[in-house]
Amino acid sequence: MTIKRILCHIDGGDDSEATLQTALTVGRDLGACVEVYHVELDPQYAVPLAADGMTATMIEEIVETVEKESSKRAGRARQLYDQLVQHGGVPAIEAGGEVPPGFAATFRTERGREHELVAQRGMLFDLLVLSRRHGEGEPPATPTLETAIMESGRPILVAPQRAPGALGKHIAVAWRATVPGVHALAGAMPLLERAEQATVITVDEGHTEADPGDIVGYLGYHGVRAAGRHVKAGGREAGQAILEEAASAGADMLVMGAYAHSRLRQLILGGVTSTVLRSASMPLLLAH
Repeated sequence: MTIKRILCHIDGGDDSEATLQTALTVGRDLGACVEVYHVELDPQYAVPLAADGMTATMIEEIVETVEKESSKRAGRARQLYDQLVQHGGVPAIEAGGEVPPGFAATFRTERGREHELVAQRGMLFDLLVLSRRHGEGEPPATPTLETAIMESGRPILVAPQRAPGALGKHIAVAWRATVPGVHALAGAMPLLERAEQATVITVDEGHTEADPGDIVGYLGYHGVRAAGRHVKAGGREAGQAILEEAASAGADMLVMGAYAHSRLRQLILGGVTSTVLRSASMPLLLAH
């Protein structure tokens, strides 16, 4: 598979700039078209949450507040797109215009439920680029990111809080023999084939794990130069062990399967995906 079409969702919030810069960096490297996608909240979806026991005046005030905030975020998203595209000399395509070959960007906005629309539209793209939550005490993934991972059927590149100057030169692959792991490896292959180096990490948590040499050999068939690291968790969470090994190896991106166990289990008990999403400072390529 080649990556020729990238969907980058930005909500106009604080993480939007780093997310868009990350998407444009990948798009430039791969010669892909980046669609910058913003979803405005339709007030009809906000009102039912607070309608019980409220007067018509109160509901009107809620609708007005949602409209103002939605319009403000849409304006920020468009302004950011215009600034980064112009500053970076990115070929811009008007909505509905003919798509030229190679690197380019376009902007699209729709109104509705953000998590549903991003996952649905993402099915038409080769790679999605999204942000994650960074606040203390918050779940590690937004509903939009979580839904995209679980329902788009596409690999998701999770942008870091600060956009990297370059990425994909040295890619770490956290391998575990699961279907999500296979999907993540397949989704990352266009990036792995361009990488200067790859490191395959497996973690011994006290039970039998795959030999990283198997994946190193598999990548070799695709012309990817890789080394293997099999490490003991040593009292650490597996996710933390993976992040520490990836950083120690000098990787600038981490690839792994997401939510091999249920999201509810991870929310309650924790898990590798939750740990990595919460703690990673490098870009993550995830797939379910």
